[in-house]
Amino acid sequence: MAIEQGIWKIGEKPTKLKTITLESEQQLEDQIVADISILNTNWLLIGRQVRTDFDKYIDLLAIDASGSVIIIELKRDKTPRDVVAQALDYAS
Repeated sequence: MAIEQGIWKIGEKPTKLKTITLESEQQLEDQIVADISILNTNWLLIGRQVRTDFDKYIDLLAIDASGSVIIIELKRDKTPRDVVAQALDYAS
């Protein structure tokens, strides 16, 4: 059985907000760069399209209040295997 998630506006009568489709990862990246608090209010964005030693690019790089590095990778239409492989590359 499928699970449906939704975002609701609460008022006198709760209303489900309309879902939209993002045209690209770039559109989402632009939104996060404009306001990193979309993801977490305690993160500071320190880089965008950061080149790694493996000649790959991390979409967004941030740090949290304790100084831990946060890697933000945006995926659209990728298989889970591709996503895991990329995460392992970064971790190494």
